[in-house]
Amino acid sequence: MTAGRDVSAEMQAALEHEASLARLLLGAARLLGETLVPDRVYEQFRAILADAVRHDGCIVSSYDPMDATIRCEYAWADGKRLDETTLPPLQLSAEGGMQSEVIRTGRPLLTNEVAQRVQGPGTYYDVDASGEVRRIPDEGTPDAEAAIMVPIKHEGTVVGVVQVMTDSGRYTRDDLDVVEGLVGQMAAAVRNARLHEERARLEAREAAAQAAAEEREQASRVLAAVGDAVVLVDDAGAVVYRNPAAAALGAEQFDWPALAERIGKSATLPVEAEGRELWLSFVAVGMPGGTVYAIRDLTSERQLETAKDDFIATVSHELRTPMTAVLGAAKTLLRDDVDLNEEQRRELLEMIATQATRLAHVTEEVLVASSLDRGELRIEQEPLDVDAIVRETAHAHLPAAELVLDGGEALGDRHRVEQVLVNLLDNAAKYGGGRVLVSTEARDGVVRVAVADDGRGLDEAEQTRVFEKFYRADPQLARQPSGTGLGLYICKELVERMSGRVGVASKPGAGATFWFDLPTR
Repeated sequence: MTAGRDVSAEMQAALEHEASLARLLLGAARLLGETLVPDRVYEQFRAILADAVRHDGCIVSSYDPMDATIRCEYAWADGKRLDETTLPPLQLSAEGGMQSEVIRTGRPLLTNEVAQRVQGPGTYYDVDASGEVRRIPDEGTPDAEAAIMVPIKHEGTVVGVVQVMTDSGRYTRDDLDVVEGLVGQMAAAVRNARLHEERARLEAREAAAQAAAEEREQASRVLAAVGDAVVLVDDAGAVVYRNPAAAALGAEQFDWPALAERIGKSATLPVEAEGRELWLSFVAVGMPGGTVYAIRDLTSERQLETAKDDFIATVSHELRTPMTAVLGAAKTLLRDDVDLNEEQRRELLEMIATQATRLAHVTEEVLVASSLDRGELRIEQEPLDVDAIVRETAHAHLPAAELVLDGGEALGDRHRVEQVLVNLLDNAAKYGGGRVLVSTEARDGVVRVAVADDGRGLDEAEQTRVFEKFYRADPQLARQPSGTGLGLYICKELVERMSGRVGVASKPGAGATFWFDLPTR
């Protein structure tokens, strides 16, 4: 009966131990799961361990199979948390070494004879609360008498070791069971915390990437909206990025290595692009791996400046010629030593009148162009008998012109329509071969007025520019008849302000037909 009672008591004690261990592990799981910071998990683990297993030291190490290195993650000794970097990394030992044995075998280790174990092969260190590290046994005997070492596993692979040591007393199998159970709970909590950290890092990285992408997209939108061209050229001279304005210039076709030498930090240069010459202003900003160029197209401004220079020369010529004639005729009339008959006097007076009219015409063109630029020119829209206006104007200014009139009524400003027609007739008389045909025609919603001549005609390049301000095919006045280069520009501006259109049809050697449309409603 005694033997039976002893067995029953042992079973009862074992059940109570298991129940106590289960309650301990359940509580540990709850406490360890309250934090998602690995370092706090280690602290909580050591605090729980302190209530269950006496110890003077606790070390948690990780193991990296890639380089077979054991590194300290957490260290506590003699009541004080230590800097884990105090303990140097250890290489996995092929034989000996208590930590290495646990990693190699994957089984826990319990020893109550630490002093004897460290005499064998392997590398051993001892650390106290002050952080002093001693190599054992070379620098003395270990303070610990007993130790428990438990592997940390993930999916069956050892990824670390937990060491629990005491400077006095012995450890039992029950102590090992408790440490093993707590290490399992701690490992799960650390994995969960690291997963949370990794997730947070990934979310932060994704947010940073999203923010960077949005910033790049915003920058791209800004650059796309910028009127100036922006180009990024790498060190090899290849275009890495260009905004739409740069694409419109054909910047990818530029010889960037050659340009870079000419540009330096900034320059304004002529550049050949798709068969045309562009005047471009460059500003270069160097950066790692390449150079950013801000480019402004100054072609139009340069053409305008050139045209202005030509205009000044032209107007000077246009004013000087009639002024010289007027002045010469007036002085002749005023001379007392010259006896002029009535016919001679009339001829000189007619010369003065003709040249004065020419001066008035030049002045009028300049004033009208200036008013158009300032938006001060008033335009009336009223029903007009286009055929009648064309007939009267042609008879007054170019009686020899042929007329074919079938236009009818349209809307516009009578005075401005006459002004446009006079300019076109004057242009045909200057550049034509002698025959001028003026026609009107009713079309879909418009009346078209056309003035055709049989002169030398215009090539395609001239046709695209003939309505530009100050444009003259021969600005040096060597071959062309007189004129300011404002007449056709004024025509275009006046017609468009009357909601119409203007254009030209021509071939070199086959004359030119200038036309304008006026709306009928």
